[in-house]
Amino acid sequence: MEIFAGGVNDSDKVFDGLTSAIDEVLSDTTASVSLRHEVLQMAVIFVCGISQLSPGAYFLRHDLFPCIVTTITSPGTGQFTFEAALLLGLLANFHKSDAAKMNPYLSRIRETTDETLMRKLCWAANFAAAAVVKAYQSILDDSPPTLTTTFGSLLSALRPDRALAAKPVDPPRELFKNQPIEACVILLPLFEFLHGSQTFRKVFAETLTAHDEQKEAVSKSSPLPLTLLSLFSYLLSHASSSSSPRAIAYANLALNTLLVISESDEILAALCHDAQEEIRLCRQARPPPPLPPFEPPRPPLCALLDCCILWLRHNLHKKLEVQGYLTCIRACFRVLWYLQKEHIRLVYHWQELWRALILLLDFLAGKIDSLTTTGGVEQLVQETLLLIDFTLCRSEQLLPTPTAVHELVYEVVRSADVFRKQRTLLDKVANPRSDALQKRVSGGQSNAAQVLENIVALAEQFEGKLQEAGIRSANQGLRAVAKDIEKDGLSYGADLHGTDEPP
Repeated sequence: MEIFAGGVNDSDKVFDGLTSAIDEVLSDTTASVSLRHEVLQMAVIFVCGISQLSPGAYFLRHDLFPCIVTTITSPGTGQFTFEAALLLGLLANFHKSDAAKMNPYLSRIRETTDETLMRKLCWAANFAAAAVVKAYQSILDDSPPTLTTTFGSLLSALRPDRALAAKPVDPPRELFKNQPIEACVILLPLFEFLHGSQTFRKVFAETLTAHDEQKEAVSKSSPLPLTLLSLFSYLLSHASSSSSPRAIAYANLALNTLLVISESDEILAALCHDAQEEIRLCRQARPPPPLPPFEPPRPPLCALLDCCILWLRHNLHKKLEVQGYLTCIRACFRVLWYLQKEHIRLVYHWQELWRALILLLDFLAGKIDSLTTTGGVEQLVQETLLLIDFTLCRSEQLLPTPTAVHELVYEVVRSADVFRKQRTLLDKVANPRSDALQKRVSGGQSNAAQVLENIVALAEQFEGKLQEAGIRSANQGLRAVAKDIEKDGLSYGADLHGTDEPP
């Protein structure tokens, strides 16, 4: 205030005049396009510069939402939708945690029904997200391997400078340290609209189910949800490998957006329909993810689960992003709950999800003493166990084939030691005040211990049978588990999950 207004006494006059001038120019459709663009850029720079400081309150006092909408929907300034949406996202996040009810932009986003505005936002977000994906791909080509590319990679690996190198050439940690590019900031306003606006969620879902003539009228590019899933796969694969707080912040924003998507039945219903477009998922992380390429026709919901697996597998580090893992587990849980509620048996490589969840539990049990922070670990373990327990309880309604059920049970059985370790881990990190599962199980009481005992009992039941039969290989073990389930059915503990309320 000292710099801009010369003191507190004149701050009202100066900043009220500034916000009024911004409103006046952006609302004036007769003003030159260049002037309106320059004022818009100045507003974005100013709001970014003041961050959460007190001058931002003047932008709450003077509601700029109408002039921002005018900028986005006017033919002459529609090309500046990216910057206008960014300004709106920044204003919506001013003191969001402690002044959400007083922030007019949050309420405006929640109440608006302007579908023209929303379609323009989807268009700008799609363009920006595609640019971010291309930036990653330009650094390292991760297109699905073909015979030609595989042969070329073999020849490249045999080059003397590569074959004799002491370290891998161009390690991803160095290659991607400056990613993502600035266009990724479009996720901020996009999240606010997805989180706050029921109308926007409808428009977002409609981009997948639009008629053919509507698709042709827009462009030949992929619909926004598919582009976002591709982008999320890159953000989540590289999040913690670069040790960049910026990359981790964008990954957490991506995870929260995935959670919001998973909490919308309307969007999930659209994602369950087969997509005819390919979704390029990140394959740049080392070691490469054990996931098959996403090839149409296939429900995009499979790509959403793939994004969760990429996060689960590639971010297990000493400085664990516990909150990010909690968000990921909740998104997976919400998707599985929706599938069983709607009786949709999704054809998917479910084994990879079970392995990623068990890998997380094994990591926590083995590294708990060396983690930088253990805050929230108890809750993370509980919710991961609850997710596995839910899948076992509802396996027949959820999984597409008996083979998928057999594979789930076998993954639990072969990981019996991992689940037994969770008893010690939960005792070590126990918090007397913890009520992590209070709202996630029937009866309103935490049943983490019972959930764990159900899983361990199942694992030990089959573990004993496999030892008696002298099973020595994974294939023999899977066949033995399948034969036993087909003969006697799957006997499991009490179902502690409600039937009506989502997790």
